[in-house]
Amino acid sequence: MVPLDKSDYARVRPVFEGLRYNLVVDSVLDGNTPGWVYVDDVRHPQAAWMWDMMDAMLLAGRADRDEVNRALARLIDEQVLPNALIPMLSLHYFPEEWEGKMDVVLHGKGARKAWRRFYTFGRLKTDWREEIPAACQMRRMDEALLESTHLGNVRDVAGWVRSFWASYRDFVERGFGFCLVEGDTIASWCLSVFASGTQYELGLATAPAYRGRGYATLTAAACVEHCVEHGLTPHWHCWEDNAPSIRVAEKVGFGRPERYAVYRFEW
Repeated sequence: MVPLDKSDYARVRPVFEGLRYNLVVDSVLDGNTPGWVYVDDVRHPQAAWMWDMMDAMLLAGRADRDEVNRALARLIDEQVLPNALIPMLSLHYFPEEWEGKMDVVLHGKGARKAWRRFYTFGRLKTDWREEIPAACQMRRMDEALLESTHLGNVRDVAGWVRSFWASYRDFVERGFGFCLVEGDTIASWCLSVFASGTQYELGLATAPAYRGRGYATLTAAACVEHCVEHGLTPHWHCWEDNAPSIRVAEKVGFGRPERYAVYRFEW
């Protein structure tokens, strides 16, 4: 497996076709998300692997060549693990034939199969303006907010942005996000984590001390409202056992979930 230069990314898009419901694929190939792309052959790729430099690796194409599969295992061992910033990694794959090769590609990692959901947006169901508590305000994420020195939890919010975008400026110019602020503390935040054209995948978090108050729903609704008003399509992915994320998704207007499998492992 060899790294693919960004100037050649168009060649690998067809190989990833079966995984493009995961917006991270196009977000990396479009240059909105930092990532690595490797292929078996630069001119005529038949197998391709991608890493968003966070938790998601994606594997597509031919699965029937042992030398390629062993090269993938070495790539993960020698390049990914020494550079990974979080202890849990996931491998998304297409087609299903890759399942029979996981013992090679993820050799010795104790990987287990897990299920995720991909939701389709229908219509906005929550009016955050009617439900926001008097002590709170909804704020658009901009560089001034991300560089603030007085807001509580701002480092966590800024860390989320830098986990998915190359810089604050890139995020502000190409993405969007909203924070629910109570007093002088950011209680909940929702932002675009992947982007391609008019498609945006949302990520959501609430500080532990503020959970159970409905703040996540309000913040997610603000992001979805932004999408509706600007002709954008929001995407929502979550783990199948993440009940809070599922509840928020369905409250703000996502439905018709589709299941897909990934392999997860800790290192």
